[in-house]
Amino acid sequence: MSDPRKPWEPDPRQVGKNWTAMFETPARDQPVSGHPAPPAAEAYDDAELAAPDRAEYRPWTLQRGRSRPAMLLDFRRYEPKSGQWSGTSIPYPHLAGMEYTGDSLVSLDFGARQVLIEGRGLDELTRHLQQGTVVAIQEYAASFWGSIAIGPVVNAIRLMAGG
Repeated sequence: MSDPRKPWEPDPRQVGKNWTAMFETPARDQPVSGHPAPPAAEAYDDAELAAPDRAEYRPWTLQRGRSRPAMLLDFRRYEPKSGQWSGTSIPYPHLAGMEYTGDSLVSLDFGARQVLIEGRGLDELTRHLQQGTVVAIQEYAASFWGSIAIGPVVNAIRLMAGG
């Protein structure tokens, strides 16, 4: 029989002499030699969302990488009286449905809110919305960008209470 004052230990002949090392925290936390350290997480750059480019109108901004899903969809409008941007962000997971008419009208149903987007070339926007890669949608403002270039344009974003 073993000494009652000592904790029980298995027979080292059956499990090996260094059986306690697998329970020690420092041994598990140390990197295994021969394996490279994991790469550092890439910094997310959201400079595109910080300020729109006055030289070029882009009706929507797409997510750069697919490392994490976009959580909010941002709707931006330029207020010429104040000279500032105003916006509304709605969580992507609340998007319950989307309706579109041709390439000129898109309606997004977020349950408590509805968003109506009018413009041209919006068929491409609907494709990106279905993929969940749109981060922001910007309404065109003639006082900010001047003339419209050829291509897609968002003429109006209307936010309405849902029913």
